Amino acid sequence: MTFEPLKITPVGYVRKNDELHEVFIEILPEFKAAMDGLREGDWIKLVLWFHESDTPERRRILKVHPYGNPANPLTGVFATRSPYRPNPIALYTVRIHRIEDNRLYIDWIDAHDGTPVIDIKIFVERYDCPKEIPIEEREAHIREGRMIGEVNVIPRKGEHLDELEEVSPAEYDAVILEIGPKTTTLTAKELVELIEALKEAYEGLPVEIRDRLRTREGRSP
Repeated sequence: MTFEPLKITPVGYVRKNDELHEVFIEILPEFKAAMDGLREGDWIKLVLWFHESDTPERRRILKVHPYGNPANPLTGVFATRSPYRPNPIALYTVRIHRIEDNRLYIDWIDAHDGTPVIDIKIFVERYDCPKEIPIEEREAHIREGRMIGEVNVIPRKGEHLDELEEVSPAEYDAVILEIGPKTTTLTAKELVELIEALKEAYEGLPVEIRDRLRTREGRSP
């Protein structure tokens, strides 16, 4: 078994302050711009490289006793979270508690101080905690998705509508709504009800705010 070199560039490192019981990700200066859009309270996926397991001997280990307990039967590493694996990649789902300059303060994790961070992705329930939803991924019009604050609206593709003659608006799932890390769907009927509710909320805004919105959009008051 040989391991060909693969170029991976760390974007930061895990840092631990045992005295203050703090864990943070220190993003390297050249990648700081990639933090734009992250907010305190966000859930993120950390992709780490367990450098201490990056040895030919440990990378050749294909079976382990889960949790390091010999009482557990030998199991293939792909069915475990063991740090010993052909490519010592680690995944963590953590919450950002605060952001200070190039530091992301997060939940405690068992990774060692100095562990390289090779990527950070926002947590999305639809991808990271998949569950059956009425709209299949291939039917979602991802490129037409609109982000509004923490809400992501993804419409359903309008293909094969000839097959929907017998489907009522209350049965037709029209959009995927991602609110922060949470995902839900709305039927066409619910979508219309939401639009009406938003119109009512808009009409309830102070007149001065509505006037400023119209002015900004280039419409006369």
